[in-house]
Amino acid sequence: MATEDFRTQEEYLSQMERGALLNPRIDSTFKALFTQPTPESRAALHSFLEAAIEKKVKSFQLTSNDAPISFNGQRNVSYDIACVLDDGRIAEVEMQAFDQKYDYGKRAEYHVARLETTYLEKGDDWKSAPVVFQITVLNFHYTPKNKNAINRYAMRTKDGLELSNTLNIVFIELPKITKLEKSIDTNTKLENWALFLKDADNPRKQNFIQHLTNKEDGLMNAQKSLSRISADKALWIAQWKQESFERDIRSGLHAAEEIGMAKGAHNKAIEAARNLLAMHILSVEQIAQASGLSVEEVQRLASEMGN
Repeated sequence: MATEDFRTQEEYLSQMERGALLNPRIDSTFKALFTQPTPESRAALHSFLEAAIEKKVKSFQLTSNDAPISFNGQRNVSYDIACVLDDGRIAEVEMQAFDQKYDYGKRAEYHVARLETTYLEKGDDWKSAPVVFQITVLNFHYTPKNKNAINRYAMRTKDGLELSNTLNIVFIELPKITKLEKSIDTNTKLENWALFLKDADNPRKQNFIQHLTNKEDGLMNAQKSLSRISADKALWIAQWKQESFERDIRSGLHAAEEIGMAKGAHNKAIEAARNLLAMHILSVEQIAQASGLSVEEVQRLASEMGN
């Protein structure tokens, strides 16, 4: 159920008592799912990392979430989940719960570049530059014209020649993944992970989630981790606050769009009235009726035009 279905925080928290699961598409829950000091949480992150980078991972180490600042005025970057893999590769994993109208492409490029410079130390030669991955789960459509739920980006020429395989970006768009619910036996591991993240908390999809998690140990461990953290009241409070914040942001964006549309329509009406006034055919009253402006506005325009 959405936050707006509950009048108070107490009503929202009552879900926990009824055995509901936290929403893994909320930042705080997503992070908690993968970073608990439990075997199932660590196994889940291990599985997700392998699925995202499409290579085996022997071991990994969680590291600092904040990239160091190299000079005064440099933009601060805070990573959701940052990992150093056993072979020196670096991976950052994050959840974007809703579209805040950022340019997510540029944002991801900036984050993956900062990730690279964070682990390339002064005095290192270029061979020391680690392979880095910015892995972002998007709970909205980023590329509506592209039907693929998972897209991988790297620096290449127009004809596909790879530059160095150093900077890698993975976008996982959850709204596009529903079409793969009937092909879990042939999906990639990351596609099935996306299906899990999309519906793990949906009470109407629990039979499907059980069938899905039975297919892969990593997903089974993720389900166990989610069940465990869903008994944590602090995480439910964090989720309530995050969902309320996101609803406020969406409402603000919607209001801004409506104001912009209204201003655009008003500007078109003014332009139409100006054109009609320049023709010297219709009366002020007739132009007001035709354009949708008030008589006073048309009279003011006429005065400005010297009519």
